[in-house]
Amino acid sequence: MAVTGTSLFQGLYLGEYDHALDAQCRVTLPSDWRNPEGATELVMIPARGKALVLLPIQTFLDFVKKATKLAIANPKMQMALAYLGSRSRQCRCDKQGRIALDRKMLDEIGVGTQLKLIGAVTHIRLTAPENWVVPDDEASLNMYLDEIQKVSDDSGDIAGLLGGILGKR
Repeated sequence: MAVTGTSLFQGLYLGEYDHALDAQCRVTLPSDWRNPEGATELVMIPARGKALVLLPIQTFLDFVKKATKLAIANPKMQMALAYLGSRSRQCRCDKQGRIALDRKMLDEIGVGTQLKLIGAVTHIRLTAPENWVVPDDEASLNMYLDEIQKVSDDSGDIAGLLGGILGKR
């Protein structure tokens, strides 16, 4: 179910959480990360750096729409989509806010029974706790801040950025 209406929930994921997987390979999403108006539906895809990513279903569908146009006459893109489709899983929260994760995908990124959920603003990053290393050296932090600064530079200012996000230009 796509998130619609004027809800404050827009797929904003902030913070980081350590969780244990239950016997059915489920993890509970923080309540702030769930859609209060209905079912929370996500797509789990492989990511770089021994991680998986959970994308809101609408974000994934928007990507698929763009990728489909590129794949029509591009065999490499067709294979990339086949790879992505074969390695992706749809995840829905149950009434307790739990999602079932794919054990094979978790094994591939080194997750045993403990899992780190990282709010990456627009998506959720899943990894083994030992694979989540936030650099504390100034050079690495500046590199990340430089990437964030590019967003501000491209949009003119934060008002322009927020206006673009909210569709008010």
